[in-house]
Amino acid sequence: MAEIVIDYLLRPPTQDDASAIVAMTRAYQASIGDTPDMSVEELRRDWFGVNLEEDAVLAVMPDGEIVGYADIFNRQFVQVNVYAMTLPGPQQIQIFARLVGWGEGWVAAHKPADPALAPTEIHYFLRDVDSASIRALKAAGYGYVRTHYVMAAELNAPPPQPIWPEALLVCAYRPGVDDDAIFLGSEEPFQDMWNRPPSTKEGWLEPTQAEDFDPSLWFLPFDQRSGEVAGNCRCSILNGSGHVDTLGVRRPWRRQGLGMALLLHAFGEFWRRGIRTVRLSVDAESPTGAPRLYERAGFRVEKRFVRYVKRV
Repeated sequence: MAEIVIDYLLRPPTQDDASAIVAMTRAYQASIGDTPDMSVEELRRDWFGVNLEEDAVLAVMPDGEIVGYADIFNRQFVQVNVYAMTLPGPQQIQIFARLVGWGEGWVAAHKPADPALAPTEIHYFLRDVDSASIRALKAAGYGYVRTHYVMAAELNAPPPQPIWPEALLVCAYRPGVDDDAIFLGSEEPFQDMWNRPPSTKEGWLEPTQAEDFDPSLWFLPFDQRSGEVAGNCRCSILNGSGHVDTLGVRRPWRRQGLGMALLLHAFGEFWRRGIRTVRLSVDAESPTGAPRLYERAGFRVEKRFVRYVKRV
């Protein structure tokens, strides 16, 4: 059968494209069997800090229909994450392959010409049921390395009170006062994540600049004996659901029940606000055993994403 050729172009998105991108995303979600849940609110939150002219791209048909989208999250050129999707159709694989080429071209154009820099790993995160996009990645030389879960917990009754380890007191984040604590309580635990490049204090604090940021949903446990921060639990509310965006415990305070206590504390705050569904994402093979903790807290796997990587 002859290949069907349909003209399309790549161009940067603008803020005016938000509704059309959300419509495309929801159509993509439905095409792979997911419940469409993307919103303009979520897209604009994802775009916070993104240079749309440089770091995102659309695939657009001659009639103006958006059939593909990708954007970049750059971890200091050690790891570059590309988030991409295309609508199903006769050219889905070809368009996705074009987006893959755009991502590799972005790295080539933006990475400093320093021979001392190590090769960059380009990472893609795809739904495990998106077979067409996975085929395109494999054809471009990307290999599977990891599975990640999106997990959900339903709050059908008031959650139990947390049991805090001795001398630990949880406080809500105070902007400008607890910035160092957020960095230490977040960055150090995440150093144990698989293949995660270091981040900066500015990177951890970037969400605080968003208009809808709620500091009362960022929880910091402090050891009253030393004054040190013992970890973090950063949460948010999006599309009517609660999200545990990060949860981490520093090594000296592990295996004392602090992770579960932080989760239950977050559940209690969500319940108080009328939130009945809570979600999070996690590495299925987390070295810290995080999925087992989440299962004990009532989370169940809702979606699976696969990670594909290529070194360039």
